[in-house]
Amino acid sequence: PLLVSRNREIREQSLAIFDRTFAVTRVLRWLAVGVAFVGVLSALMALQLELRRDHAVMRATGLTRRELTLLVLIQTSILGLAAGLFAAPLGTLLGDLLIQVVNVRSFGWTMDLRVPSGTLFGGLLLAWSAALLAGLYPALRAARVAPAEALRSE
Repeated sequence: PLLVSRNREIREQSLAIFDRTFAVTRVLRWLAVGVAFVGVLSALMALQLELRRDHAVMRATGLTRRELTLLVLIQTSILGLAAGLFAAPLGTLLGDLLIQVVNVRSFGWTMDLRVPSGTLFGGLLLAWSAALLAGLYPALRAARVAPAEALRSE
């Protein structure tokens, strides 16, 4: 039997499949953000342990708990901004690769890549805020350590 479909039906089915594909990528994106958050938190906790003596010396020479917390948060903010600045071109490159290679192999067609500046800014903002949030606990923990105790334990 010959099956004849209208162009509109084929288009609607194609777009529905395409939307389901992107639903999976949205889940993967949030999973990647969660893994990255845990990785950044772990790295910052390790860094806080490594800098424990330095923080103690700064506290012993007059740096307040609030100033130490702010210092650590500024450092994590800079790390988050740097990560976002690296991620923007790499993510764009990966997106182009997916469009030019995976789409062609999977669907037999390609499309132009257009990345709105708001999307790039949103990614930068997400990287910065995730790093800042991940740095909050290590910063507060570093500020709670008594300088004498930290210097004695080294």
